[in-house]
Amino acid sequence: MRIKNLKTYYLKPKTIITDNEGGKYPGYSETPIKIKANIWPAGGKLQAEIYGERLNYILNMLYDGTETINEGDGICVYVDGTKLPDYKVISIKRYSHQHLELEKI
Repeated sequence: MRIKNLKTYYLKPKTIITDNEGGKYPGYSETPIKIKANIWPAGGKLQAEIYGERLNYILNMLYDGTETINEGDGICVYVDGTKLPDYKVISIKRYSHQHLELEKI
């Protein structure tokens, strides 16, 4: 990956949130983790076959950092790190780097 193509994004790990009545539901961590990655829109014949009409809401991400990213974690792509994430990780392919697919929340 070329360093000049990397941009700063914020990772928010998936957590279980407990409300004041004791109910538990999935959510995202309040503390963002700053990461450097390359993100671009999904495209191509294979992704079009896999996602169909959802393709407009899918992004690809290359990540080569040390933070652990899991499926379901949130990524702040077009929003600030203080807000809820606007994309979630739906697929991780590990090579010498990580190739992730993100879907709009």
